[in-house]
Formats: sequence, C-alpha cells, structure tokens
Amino acid sequence: MRRRIRERASLALMGLLPLIAALARSAPSPVFSAPYSGERATEYEVELATGPHARRSFRIPSECPAAHQAFRAGAQQWCNRVERRLWAKVMQDCYYTAFLARARPGAQHDFVSGYDFMNARLGDLPLRRHCGLDKGCEPLPPGVIDLGQILARVTTREEGEHATPEACQVEHGRFRGWVRFDSQGGMVCWSDPRANGFRIIAVDYADVNGDGYLDAILRLIPLGRDYRRVPLILPLTRKQPDAPFSLPDRLAVP
Repeated sequence: MRRRIRERASLALMGLLPLIAALARSAPSPVFSAPYSGERATEYEVELATGPHARRSFRIPSECPAAHQAFRAGAQQWCNRVERRLWAKVMQDCYYTAFLARARPGAQHDFVSGYDFMNARLGDLPLRRHCGLDKGCEPLPPGVIDLGQILARVTTREEGEHATPEACQVEHGRFRGWVRFDSQGGMVCWSDPRANGFRIIAVDYADVNGDGYLDAILRLIPLGRDYRRVPLILPLTRKQPDAPFSLPDRLAVP
C-alpha cells in the first residue's frame, strides 16, 4: 500500500508538469522551505545538475518553467541521491505554485480561515477511513494526500488500551501515532513518535474550485518508514462554521 502511494504521487507530478510551465509565471508565491537551511522563504535559489558536465541555478518559483523543461529533458539522471531529492522538491514547489494560481478570486463565504489547522482535531479532517475496505471511495486528484492511508491503525488489544479520544490531535502542525476507528464514526488515538503520521508545513487560503467558498490548502509531509518526505496537499472546505471539513467539489486538478 505504501508503495502504491509513492507511485501515485510520482505519476501525479509528471502529469502536472505542463500545468506548472503554463501557470508558474503568474502564480502568487506561497511560503517555501528553503533547501539545506529549511528557512521559510517566498523564493529560493538552488543549483542542480542539468547534464553530464552541466549545472544551472534556478530561482523558484519565477524560473519554474525553465526547471520544468530541464526536468522533462532528464536532468535528474545526472544527479546523485541528494540532488534527485532536490529536483523532486523543486517540482513539487512549482506544482503547488501553479495549483494556487488556478484559484478564483473573491470568495464570498469564509468558514475556514478562523480554524487552527496547526492544532486540528483529526476528527475534523476527511480521513476516508473506509477506503480500501470497500469500493465506495473515488480516487483523489493527483498530488492530494490521503491521510487515512498514511495513519497507522491500531491492530492489537494492547495498543488499543493506550488509545484515547484526546490523543487524536495535531500539535503544532505534527501528528504521529496510532488510530482506531469505531463503527459509529468515532476514533481513539495513541501518540507514538515512531509511528506513521504527517507534518503540516504551510496553510494557504483560496477558492480552488470557484464555488464562492474559501478553501484552506494544507501542505503536508508524510512521516514514517517507507514514505518519501515530499510535500503533498490537502485542500479543505466547509459550508457551515462548525461542520467537519471535506474535500472541495469539482477540484480542478487535471
């Protein structure tokens, strides 16, 4: 299952590269994590191999089209493991910039910006808890994270004895632990720094599907063994102030 998640993320990124090249020049610049330093920045410069004896610096996001062209030409094959991860980061950052550029201005309703996503209750997020157990779940758009597939499930009675509803909480943008769902739709959790989880690195707001309701776009990194730490997105919306969050309808991601 973990391998399928990684493969879907890679295929999704390849399918979105033409969109990146077309929109990145006009995209509003979100906040990124700068390579190496990890500092928050609205732009950064990174030097990468583009050929067997060639290197080039790219300023992201303004030079996303040039980075896209080099990536499509196979630049990553001339890199070592560290630089291949940098290439993956660059293309994910360019994809995210292009995604935000597609948002419609002038949302009339806002039921999301007042919520503290960095300390969210897991029960407020769309976990798609039954996916994989039945055939009723639609595929998510490319690049959108499925939290229900990442979170570790409680599988033994001993683990379940330590689980409580209060532990189902994101703290300072981070959750790692075990989750058990009950038949009534509730959940209990057990915090464990060695378990799977996720880290929220940014929250942006835009109307991503043009329905007049402001959406929150969470940028998350999966945590745990066998997961690549590549940022993915989780767009969220709701139509009432106290309603649980859901994925926006007609999410315009090809």
